[in-house]
Amino acid sequence: MLRLFVALDLPEDHRRRLYALRDPSWKARWATPDQFHLTLRFLGPVEEDLLPELTRTLAEIEAPAFELAPRGLMVLPSLTRPRVLAAAVDPVPELHALQAEIERRVVDLGFTPEDRPFLPHITLARLKQVPTAAVRSFLQRHRDFALTPFPVRAFHLYESHLHPDGARYEILHRFPLQP
Repeated sequence: MLRLFVALDLPEDHRRRLYALRDPSWKARWATPDQFHLTLRFLGPVEEDLLPELTRTLAEIEAPAFELAPRGLMVLPSLTRPRVLAAAVDPVPELHALQAEIERRVVDLGFTPEDRPFLPHITLARLKQVPTAAVRSFLQRHRDFALTPFPVRAFHLYESHLHPDGARYEILHRFPLQP
């Protein structure tokens, strides 16, 4: 079984800037720069023999390249129950169209439809016992957080390898977008 997801990669400079936001005093599992990505669809455990068909289906997607701008920070599922600290991204129609097409294709392959609406974000930390007041203060300090837009020229199929010190991600396939 392979643990797979479809996601966008981030430029190295953006990874460094996101990593610089971490607060080591928090009881949290902070993502490392090599873990930053924007998930388009988590697939979960997938039989290895389905990989060629999945890859072929994703390769057939014709979608335009676009720009993406991380802007603002958020907590999930809510500020009253903060479990994940994330960077938000500007809503871009091309991003949502790409995600919807990926969703349609994987459901056609037999994957269970996603039951939550797509909320694009880049996970920065998984919060354990961080007081809500500390989260509010962090969000207030970084209320003007924004990174420059970057070009998205491809999406990727990743494999997630779980380890005691956190997941490691490996790009299995790159799918170019149309210029």
